[in-house]
Amino acid sequence: MRNMFDKTIAVYQHPADDAGAVLTAPTNAATNGDKQGRQEVLDFLVTEEQLGVTLLTAAIKNAAGTPSEAFVPVLRNGVSTEYHHVEALEDAGGNALTTSYWFPDTVFGGGGIGLFETLEVIETIEISLYLIGVSTFARGGEEFGARLCAEAMGTEAVHRALVRFAQGELGKDIGGPPNDVGFENFDWPTVGSVRSALEEQLGIGYGRESSQPGRFYEYPGDPLASGVGTPVSHAHPA
Repeated sequence: MRNMFDKTIAVYQHPADDAGAVLTAPTNAATNGDKQGRQEVLDFLVTEEQLGVTLLTAAIKNAAGTPSEAFVPVLRNGVSTEYHHVEALEDAGGNALTTSYWFPDTVFGGGGIGLFETLEVIETIEISLYLIGVSTFARGGEEFGARLCAEAMGTEAVHRALVRFAQGELGKDIGGPPNDVGFENFDWPTVGSVRSALEEQLGIGYGRESSQPGRFYEYPGDPLASGVGTPVSHAHPA
């Protein structure tokens, strides 16, 4: 299996891993406020937001003639938002663990309902990741960092509702209205569990191939510069 990581991030033992494989359990990023935990959270947040920019850029470029074409204006604002998150998290000290992402072909769903199902999974899990960030910064007494994570999490929650709405518009029974939570989820309380969920549910590979057919996509950078993004308000954390 090809590996492009230039750093190591802790992961849970996957049921599908080879017998005898030794994987490190998640470190204590969500259980203490020390520098190591803070850095682990920041690094994976940057990595995950770059993933969002990469995935949405590819989806936008391939939207023509697919059901997702009707939602391209929402996707264009979404990719800009994710890029602003990358910049803010890097300014706070985060360093991406990889710029290469293995996306199975299935995550794009032919530009139809499957694409928005993928985005719902990603946004839902990212909400937990940002809550880890809020807790870590709060324990360290870092008001700005905690607020940055809360502000970014607010936009991820908006994205989640929007992609649920898109699924409903395309004919899927989503089981209720898109704004269907009273408080946001904290179902993945460690960085390791966040990564494991994304790998196992979607087959994403962070700098390495997964077992699902697909290919590598490189982080494309600024979507405004490449013409896939559109400006958003409040482009910087308060």
